[in-house]
Amino acid sequence: MALFSAAAKGDVLKIQSLIDLEDKSEDSDGVDVNCSDVSGKTALHIASENGHLQTVKCLTNHGAKVNVIDANLQTSIHLCSQNGHLHVVELLVNEGADIDIGDKDGFTALHIALLESHFDIVKYLVSKGADLGRLANDYWTPLHLALDGGHLDIAEYLLTEGANINTSGKGGCTALLTAAQTGNIDGVKYITSQGAELDRSTDDGWTALSLASFGGHLDIVKVLVNEGVDFDKALMNGMSPLCLATKIGHLGIIEVLLNVGANIDSCNRDGLTSLHIASSNGHVDIVHHLVSKGAQLNKCDNTGKTPMSCASQEGHLEVVEYIVNKGAGIGIGDRDGFTALHIASLKGHLDIIKYLVSKGAELERLANDYWTPLHLALDGGNLEIAEYLSTEGANINACGKGGCTALHAASQTGNIDGVKYLTSQGAELDRSTDDGWTALSLASFEGHIDIVNVLVNRGVQVDKALTNGMTPLCLATERGHLGIAEVLLSVGANIDNCNRDGLTSLHIASSNGHVDIVHHLVSKGAQLNKCDNTGKTPMSCASQEGHLEVVEYIVNKGAGIGIGDRDGFTALHIASLKGHLDIIKYLVSKGAELERLANDYWTPLHLALDGGNLEIAEYLSTEGANINACGKGGCTALHAASQTGNIDGVKYLTSQGAELDRSTDDGWTALSLASFEGHIDIVNVLVNRGVQVDKALTNGMTPLCLATERGHLGIAEVLLSVGANIDNSAFEGHFEIVKYLVSKGADLRRLSNDNWTPSRLAFNGGHMGIHDFLLDKEATQIVKPFIGFEEDHYYYPRSTQGGEAFPGLMPPYSRTYDPYRTSPQDISRFMSNTKETMNISLDECSIKVPLSPDDANRAKCITAEALTRIPPDLKLEKDEVIISVGLKLSPPGLQFKTPVEVTVSHSAIFTNPDKAEIVLYTRRTGSDEFSRIVPASDKAARCVVAKNHITLYLDHFSEWWIISLIRRYFIGKRLICTPYVPLSTSRDVMNYILLNIKDDFCGMKEDTIRDYKVAFPGEQYCVYWGKGPLFVRHLENEDEVSTQVRLS
Repeated sequence: MALFSAAAKGDVLKIQSLIDLEDKSEDSDGVDVNCSDVSGKTALHIASENGHLQTVKCLTNHGAKVNVIDANLQTSIHLCSQNGHLHVVELLVNEGADIDIGDKDGFTALHIALLESHFDIVKYLVSKGADLGRLANDYWTPLHLALDGGHLDIAEYLLTEGANINTSGKGGCTALLTAAQTGNIDGVKYITSQGAELDRSTDDGWTALSLASFGGHLDIVKVLVNEGVDFDKALMNGMSPLCLATKIGHLGIIEVLLNVGANIDSCNRDGLTSLHIASSNGHVDIVHHLVSKGAQLNKCDNTGKTPMSCASQEGHLEVVEYIVNKGAGIGIGDRDGFTALHIASLKGHLDIIKYLVSKGAELERLANDYWTPLHLALDGGNLEIAEYLSTEGANINACGKGGCTALHAASQTGNIDGVKYLTSQGAELDRSTDDGWTALSLASFEGHIDIVNVLVNRGVQVDKALTNGMTPLCLATERGHLGIAEVLLSVGANIDNCNRDGLTSLHIASSNGHVDIVHHLVSKGAQLNKCDNTGKTPMSCASQEGHLEVVEYIVNKGAGIGIGDRDGFTALHIASLKGHLDIIKYLVSKGAELERLANDYWTPLHLALDGGNLEIAEYLSTEGANINACGKGGCTALHAASQTGNIDGVKYLTSQGAELDRSTDDGWTALSLASFEGHIDIVNVLVNRGVQVDKALTNGMTPLCLATERGHLGIAEVLLSVGANIDNSAFEGHFEIVKYLVSKGADLRRLSNDNWTPSRLAFNGGHMGIHDFLLDKEATQIVKPFIGFEEDHYYYPRSTQGGEAFPGLMPPYSRTYDPYRTSPQDISRFMSNTKETMNISLDECSIKVPLSPDDANRAKCITAEALTRIPPDLKLEKDEVIISVGLKLSPPGLQFKTPVEVTVSHSAIFTNPDKAEIVLYTRRTGSDEFSRIVPASDKAARCVVAKNHITLYLDHFSEWWIISLIRRYFIGKRLICTPYVPLSTSRDVMNYILLNIKDDFCGMKEDTIRDYKVAFPGEQYCVYWGKGPLFVRHLENEDEVSTQVRLS
């Protein structure tokens, strides 16, 4: 464009003429002074970049915008600052240019002028208020850049103008760190004299001293240590300045740091000291100096390596010789047991090996309990080292944990020269590892045919198997090594040997699809129909993995297509299950049976649909497979498809006339299975086909019951929409389904087989949200007690702060409750005058105390008493509750030879009785204070909790009370509720019924209740334990009222 060309040349007249042309005619081809080229540059950018002052003046006079940015986010002032055009900078600033605009990397005109050393522009921009703390690229202030470029005078100028000496950018780098890194000694001296923070570190922990030490800036190191820096302050990875200087090899810096007290044995994060680092890097002079200053020769890093191990690993012989001569131990192993000799053998450093052996290094020391130096040399392919170790006396047949010898190692890694050497030196050819691996097994498995040839020529046992039964031939076959298989068979390997699973080489080759090996094995006489331990033939294995070419070949060679495994699965069954249609078509063309049952249950069609293979199912059906065929149990193909959610299969089968309502022996229909598994699409297909929606299983469960039990709301809606009989499912905890069923009129008065209401079922399952919902719904119904009377109707919930009381059957151990029985105690006595075991029985309270004759004979009269009244001096702790009658055994203090087993019924309800938390309160006489005992299995006083009783193991007679902690596994207690009416009453006079609710641990009412008589027998209730009072709802004049009651 003409304007850009003129701006580049500084042709003011041309620019003026172009502008004038624009001004004279609206239809002319004049120019816009602010238009830009492809890089975003305007004419002002170009003129400023080239320093054409008059051109810039002309453009700005005609409206050129001074803050327009190009593609690099640079304005005109960036470009003229970069090229040192001070007068242009001055003009642009006077025209309003923003001097603090950053380019794409955050560089302002000031940053750029510093980078290009245009100090006149720097000073001008600073005088105009340029931001001295502005970060370029989130890292660099102008002060950083001045020091990085070695411009001390500018750095001094910036500081005098107010630049912050300690400002840092992203990463934490300050001006001092910059100067120290770049070796700017004058900058470091000036900055330290101006109060820079000497020990300030970057985010990675680099200090000025670290950077100078690592960079080899000795003069800066001296300045910093003279200023008193922390000379041991380390990086985040633990590398101190001494470690850093050692790594790079700066001996002079090391000497300075040690002279001022640097810790010679400080470690980095990996536990490496300076001596480790120097030894690893081969810095002999530094090793000498560190050792002379007392560095620990045998200090180990985090992996257990010493400095000598590090030097041996890297091949630094001179270092090894020096530190050994200074006393370093040559036999120290790392945490895996690798000594310097092991490491040098693995890495191939023969010179170090020879030196260590000359110093007495152990030749057969095991590393990691497995590897000798000889093993490691051969594992690394270092034959020369192996030969040297052998000549020095290393046992070539030595093995470590697992049984691996040097020959095993060489055979596994393919070290042919090592194998040849070892076999020539008398290595045991057939030596096995603990898993049974021989050298031949390893070579066969890894495919090293040259080693196999060497070994078989040496006469190894070609059929020696692993502990899992895999022979070398099986291993070669598994990995597809035809050449090795040919070699092994040529020297007499047993072609039909089986592994532990009964698999032959032909099974293995067929399963892996190695067609060439299959051909060779068959040509050598491998048995085509031999079965493994599960009854599978080679053809079954090939069919399972989808290898058609193998199947075709062995069938053509005479393999039987109808042979089933021990579960009756033929090759056709297996291919149908796995989805190999090409194999299925081939087998069917060869006459495979379409309706043969596998495991007495499954036809190939079943298995195809069970695996979701519709194309195979369609093929089998077109070939004549019966879609309604079923095996043992009555399961058809439609059942299989419905259960697995195969919607396409269901659609196909129903379109082909499958029996829709066919049931299994347990009553499962296709609809039942789909409803239970949650396949709503299949449910829709089936109901649209007209299936019986209420056809139930033999246990009475309908499709709707099954769907609600599993929480499938959508299916429940579908079934109800087509007329399914409604039911409830609160027990399983599916809230939305419960709400839906209630909205559809579910019978809330309907009882389960255990005489439980829906809300009780929900409570028993722990679904309290459903329970509360149903409770509100059931409250509008009349809920009758389940035991003993119909004279009145009661509804017993707890308040929202607590739980609820539910009617519950009396436990089998308990007698029928008698509200008229008034005997307060049950006492049994006997004289011990027989040699047989004595039993004290308190039948009224279901207590039994068996005593041995030895213990019984120690007292003239033994008394057991059930205590039904809680003594006032029994003080329980917080969250403790009594759960049984008390037990008093006399005479008090009588000690038993062995603990006596006492069975006592309890009234608690536990979710897991085994984990109930029980404490015992005991005293020897009525005047003693109670002692609180926590039973333990290793003490005489212990207990075992069952659902309805507790077994105590006691070692002496005393008074005992059984207490439960109200913790995680405690739910509540069983209570007895007995209605009472006034003794005197008149007709038409309103009377209130007194409900006496008391603990069921004694199973008895109080002796008398003044002015009242029993209205009708009491009933046992199970009460959920919780905070808050117990409320009883009842009817008064057809109005529901709620009365708070107190437990007696």
